[in-house]
Amino acid sequence: MNTDVFAGTKIDPSALVQKLDPDTRSVASIRRGADARAILPKKEKLKLRRERWLQKIEAIKLAEQKRKAERRRRATVVVGDLQPLKDALPELLELEAGGRRPPSAGVRVSRRPRPAELSRMSAAQRLQLLEEERARFQELLASPSYRAGPLLAIGQQLAQQMQLHGGGQL
Repeated sequence: MNTDVFAGTKIDPSALVQKLDPDTRSVASIRRGADARAILPKKEKLKLRRERWLQKIEAIKLAEQKRKAERRRRATVVVGDLQPLKDALPELLELEAGGRRPPSAGVRVSRRPRPAELSRMSAAQRLQLLEEERARFQELLASPSYRAGPLLAIGQQLAQQMQLHGGGQL
């Protein structure tokens, strides 16, 4: 067995010659001042070092604040069930409307649930409501007042529905 690993290799001497770029200089030439950065006094070096150190501290503090804010956001409980809030909204609207005008006994209250109560309707009730609204919409599209002024006709239709169902003003 041959112990010389490089015994069979032949290297061309011209491949061993290297030329350095003029931009690449040795450390010794920089220290001598040839094309070197300005040599700073010791006080300036200390100031720069202190500034870098303060920047590192600020970066660490900022990262810690971000981490704390993220933990706080993660710890905040996300409300999964909004149904109680959704159920409470119509009651709040009634209270608000009750404060504006005194309750009148002559107002006709509709038996149809408000849109906020659609979740309480059965599938058949929702389908019936959808069919009624579809028929009402087709009547509106066929009316000559809609062709003359679409927005005005829709506004009048909504005002009529609000009066019929005791909704008051728009």
